Amino acid sequence: MFSTVPPSCSAAAEQPVSSGEQPILSRLVEIRNRLAALKKDRGNYYRPNDIVSLYNDLRKQVKHLQGVRASEHHDDDVFKNRADAVLDECFQLFSLFYLALGKNKEIPATYVQLVTIKQNFELMNDTGVYTDDDLVPFKVRLREIRQLVDAEVAREDEDEDQGEPKPEVLLVSRRLRQCEKEIALLEETTRVIADALMPVYEDLVRIRRRLTALSFLPHDSAIAEARELQKRLIEIDDMRVDDRFVDPDDGAVAEGQTQVVGLLEECFDRLHDLMAEGSTVPKDMMPLYERLMEIRVQLEKLLLTSRWTLRETDLWSYQVQLQDIDGMRRNGQFKDTNGEPAPQQAQAALNFLLHKCYNLVYKLLSSSEPVAETLMPVHNQLRTLRRCLLEVKKYGGPLSARDLYPYQMKLSSIDNLRTDGKFLDDEGHIPEGQGVVMSLLNECYDLMYELMAAEVDE
Repeated sequence: MFSTVPPSCSAAAEQPVSSGEQPILSRLVEIRNRLAALKKDRGNYYRPNDIVSLYNDLRKQVKHLQGVRASEHHDDDVFKNRADAVLDECFQLFSLFYLALGKNKEIPATYVQLVTIKQNFELMNDTGVYTDDDLVPFKVRLREIRQLVDAEVAREDEDEDQGEPKPEVLLVSRRLRQCEKEIALLEETTRVIADALMPVYEDLVRIRRRLTALSFLPHDSAIAEARELQKRLIEIDDMRVDDRFVDPDDGAVAEGQTQVVGLLEECFDRLHDLMAEGSTVPKDMMPLYERLMEIRVQLEKLLLTSRWTLRETDLWSYQVQLQDIDGMRRNGQFKDTNGEPAPQQAQAALNFLLHKCYNLVYKLLSSSEPVAETLMPVHNQLRTLRRCLLEVKKYGGPLSARDLYPYQMKLSSIDNLRTDGKFLDDEGHIPEGQGVVMSLLNECYDLMYELMAAEVDE
């Protein structure tokens, strides 16, 4: 088998590419370059046939690679070389293309989401700053992906002509197992904290995050709030009896002392550094800091405008940049130009920004609608029309037929775009997302009928 762990995430040394794998690597690079060229073409919609054809070619190369690895006795998960890195990039790109085509419920679309989830988990594990509530959205999504994978495996088991499992199922299954193990470890860390201590722990997590956010502000601007947080930390510290937190009901030492006391002491350390140092990022690390800040700002803008401007494949460049930055860390720490670990406050600030960016990428992936980009203009118009009709229903009061006429005309113009009951693309194909768009269309008609009925009653 082959590894699909990105170079930045694996400690194993990269092996040379054998002569048997060289033609496969060359073809993988060609596929990746072709995908990159398609991604840059913003003048045309993606053609499903082009993407699926390239994807089938990738699957063939994966089978060839499996055969070569088996013959060379390199078929374990630890072995990796440049072919694995390029293969991982190809699968992430295909995953983004599948999302752009509205194929959200298909196995390839889940791959890049699992990569991003794992990156979030690794940073949570490194910093130790998270609560159970932070894990809930990831847990829900992993459960959904598990259902998709299990259903696909069941179909393959029923299909006697299938032969070996599809490579995308193997890859996604491996990624999914890694994420499930990571989240189990993260949950275990908080599970040992007693219920009586959980509010204190969550309060400390909030304070820890706020201290990191304050580190981005000028010293004079941050100091007032820092002093308020200091008061709260002292109040929490005073809750201890003989340096231990106890259960208020029975006075027994509460479980989870290590996690809570450790986080309390870390908060005091961060607070001291913040109040003493002011600026947290050394000059030699400012370019990295500014690069992360720029990525964060761009991703936050995309989050606001994604419905109208985002192509899921646009996220690829951000994913690559973040993985490059992540690869600069050694044992979870950023190093300065002398190879020494950066100051604690700088580590916290940079890790916070990196985690924030990964989380924004995940939110953008999660917000992707199961609608092909060729249908997105219609989808967005219907969403806007539905919102307008809901507002009219709520606040509009008695309306005449003349008042409703513009909404009727807009709804009729959208409905007239259908051919034989389907919305088609420019080439006459039926794009993904018909069910979602038709549901919106029917909802708009229902709202219109309600408003017309109310007008008649008046």
